[in-house]
Amino acid sequence: MEDEVLREASKVLTILSKYDGLKVFLQSVEGIEAETDAPEKIGLTKKQYYTRLKQLVDAGLIEKSKGKYVQTTLGRIIYEKSLQVLFEQVRNAKKLQMLDVLKSSGKFDMDEIYRLLQIKVDEDKARMFMDYDTLVNRLVERMGNASSEILCVTRFFNEALTNAIIEAQKRGVNVRMVIDRMLVEEYTRERAMKEYKERMTVTTVPFYPDKVDRKVTDVPFSFMVIDGKEVCIELINASSPEKFYAGVCVCDEMLAKQMVGLFETLYAGTAIARANR
Repeated sequence: MEDEVLREASKVLTILSKYDGLKVFLQSVEGIEAETDAPEKIGLTKKQYYTRLKQLVDAGLIEKSKGKYVQTTLGRIIYEKSLQVLFEQVRNAKKLQMLDVLKSSGKFDMDEIYRLLQIKVDEDKARMFMDYDTLVNRLVERMGNASSEILCVTRFFNEALTNAIIEAQKRGVNVRMVIDRMLVEEYTRERAMKEYKERMTVTTVPFYPDKVDRKVTDVPFSFMVIDGKEVCIELINASSPEKFYAGVCVCDEMLAKQMVGLFETLYAGTAIARANR
């Protein structure tokens, strides 16, 4: 590639890589009035605003036209063909991380993975939960209606869910669990500090019912499948994977079948990559 093209591309990337420069560039989509209070409206100091404005003009990304700073043809192409695609992928970063986890399991082909991660949560059959307690209440309610089977993979301990599991098993529901190894190790460390050394074994998982069929392994993300048709999947925040971020609950038998396959992989003790915690 020609050096001149590389230099010009570097100039464009340099200005757009700066937060305030990108902010001014995005404001120019609709046009920025060439007036003295423009910096205040954008939320920048006058020095920040005029410095980045000049750099954007010098890079050929915006120009002054009819009393406004607007995007040039080059600027508009970069915005529509590059930045909008970038923004969309950043929004989907959590889904993309889950895609990598599912790929590593070897249980799904790419068509199945894309179908799983392209769930539209605005549809009647799906619902997003950003609050953990609200999600727990939803799961307790649905587990109370379970009639045949509950498959639970978890990175968290919650007393309400544990009680719901006990009640479901008492009703004759087949319950199987996969519990995150790090959760168990954390629990046993806390118990050791309280001088309960007799419980220092990851296989007993004392905070879950003894009669529940359960395994301990590395869990990439939490999920639950109820009666082979309802699924709840934890969405991981890549910047803070150790914390709960969100969950999506879906009523879809095809998706449930896929997640049962992933459960069986984890239950068998197969290692699956997960986010660093």
